[in-house]
Amino acid sequence: MNIKYILAVISLVIGFQASSQYQLKRTKVNDHISMDIPEDFRALEQGEIIQKNISSRPPIAMYTDYNQQIDVVVNETSNTWQGGNYEVIKSLYKSTIANLFTEIEFIQEGIVEKAGRKFIVFEFISRVTDEDATFGNGVAIAKYTYIQYTLYQDKILLFNFTCPAKQQNQWQDSAHEIMNSVRVK
Repeated sequence: MNIKYILAVISLVIGFQASSQYQLKRTKVNDHISMDIPEDFRALEQGEIIQKNISSRPPIAMYTDYNQQIDVVVNETSNTWQGGNYEVIKSLYKSTIANLFTEIEFIQEGIVEKAGRKFIVFEFISRVTDEDATFGNGVAIAKYTYIQYTLYQDKILLFNFTCPAKQQNQWQDSAHEIMNSVRVK
């Protein structure tokens, strides 16, 4: 067989697999929020959310891939926040995020405007080391996260994309597309 033919077929297969992973569809999260979600993701059932979510409040919505390794989460705070001082909110959340992990490497942070709405954006690689071997073998868990916050009706909405750090290169562009697609009305 011709080597060029084999390479062309391999390139087509790899290209098809990569492009099919990034197919996004517009999803109505609730009456006020819509965003693009990967087509092959599914919304988690309430029981699955309880098992997977470590927050005391269940999220507004949670979507995951078929392996349940890559998640898109939409949530809101229970606290009210008035005044709209995004710098103060950014500072608060940055310190909170930094305290959650053993190590953190910020890729980007800032306050940006998307579709006429301000968002506080953090993109980072985090590592948590199970030093006490609570979960078995004391390994480090590394994650890539793109999280953004916005004010809505005196609450803070948060939008979170998370995947294993080893899949960052595969998913980073899609994470940006997902987060840039968020609409709150």
